Amino acid sequence: MSLTSLTTTMKILASSLTLILLHSTVAESNTFPGDIAALKSFLAALDPASIPPGSCLASWDFKLDPCSSAFSTHFTCGLRCDATSSDSTSLTFSRITDLSLDSIGYSGPLSPSIWSLPFLQSLDLSNNRFYGPIPSPLPISSLPPLLRRISLSHNSLSGSIPSFSASPSLEELYLDGNRLSGPFISTSFPSLRRLDLQSNNFSGSFPDLRSLSNLNFLDLSDNSFSGPFPPDSLPSSLFELSMRNNLLTGNLPGSLLASLPLLQVLDLSHNALSGPVPSAAFEHPALEQLALSGNAFEWVEEPDEIIASSNMVALDLSHNEISGLLPEFVGSMPQLTAVVLEDNRFTGLIPTQYAMRAAGIPGAWVAFERLLLGGNYLYGPIPGLMQGMKNGAAAVVSLADNCLFRCPEYLYFCAGREQKPAVVCRDFNPMIP
Repeated sequence: MSLTSLTTTMKILASSLTLILLHSTVAESNTFPGDIAALKSFLAALDPASIPPGSCLASWDFKLDPCSSAFSTHFTCGLRCDATSSDSTSLTFSRITDLSLDSIGYSGPLSPSIWSLPFLQSLDLSNNRFYGPIPSPLPISSLPPLLRRISLSHNSLSGSIPSFSASPSLEELYLDGNRLSGPFISTSFPSLRRLDLQSNNFSGSFPDLRSLSNLNFLDLSDNSFSGPFPPDSLPSSLFELSMRNNLLTGNLPGSLLASLPLLQVLDLSHNALSGPVPSAAFEHPALEQLALSGNAFEWVEEPDEIIASSNMVALDLSHNEISGLLPEFVGSMPQLTAVVLEDNRFTGLIPTQYAMRAAGIPGAWVAFERLLLGGNYLYGPIPGLMQGMKNGAAAVVSLADNCLFRCPEYLYFCAGREQKPAVVCRDFNPMIP
């Protein structure tokens, strides 16, 4: 082969190799045009002044391909492209699967285009300053079919939650820390496991959430839900329910607790619930934490039997209107470590088992780490088992502001507030001379 022919052949091979590599790069980095259009629309809706240099959105340069690893200095964060699809010409495109922005204060309305990413699996825009309503998907109300997680927490979003049609894959929905309002209408999310709507402006009666048949975690705290607590409004799958700082009234139905056999945490603090603390709360097989402080409960229903198999570790009934003797059965709940009963109207003596567990006396139970009984009308002497307890002991104990004999403030568990005057104590304890 002549030198001229060899040179020509090498040029052809080099040109062919260049075309192959270029085709390979394009095939690997060619983001689907519809995904690019959705990202452009999302970015265009934001206030440019809220996009500082060095942020994720500042690196988005649409002169380049979003999903190309060849342009790693652009689109440095905020996106993930883990899926591919082919069109009618068999060209393969990269697809956006994750839109997760840094918490840097981006401001502006949310474009409906965020729902126009059909391969999207996770959306996280939390801890920014997005405002206005949560947009409905256009032209239909369906969320991306593969979407598993939405977090719009801690923004300034307002209005109601759109009535999304059935979303078969959504497992986590975080809308806490916004300005959303109106009654909450349960949407068909058959796979939803976590729903966080705390710190918004929702109002109206307690929503019927039975259609969320796989829900494990529900937080509706710091809203304005009002009215009685319906006994049949929650799915039996719940592990944790928090509704502190609302306007719920009436009794806490024992049947509600019986209908939630997996419930481990119940927090209904700072509502206006009244009547009895139901015995079902203490008989519950799975409940570990019960917080009912800041209500208007009046007495404690005693279980029929000693709760030797109880798993409860923390009980808070403080700041209510509960009267009567301290419930002795509480001292027999073997896993309890924190008992907070302060600022009620309890009377009588401190039960022996309370004193034994506060002092760390071994038994068929764990020791109390926290025993707060201040602000009641307990009388009698301080139990001998507690008199030797020194400040810095394992248990945090408060007996201040009661009617106890010889409970001077130099004892750490009597400090903070003096014991009540005798004339006040006699009104609640006829046995006091």
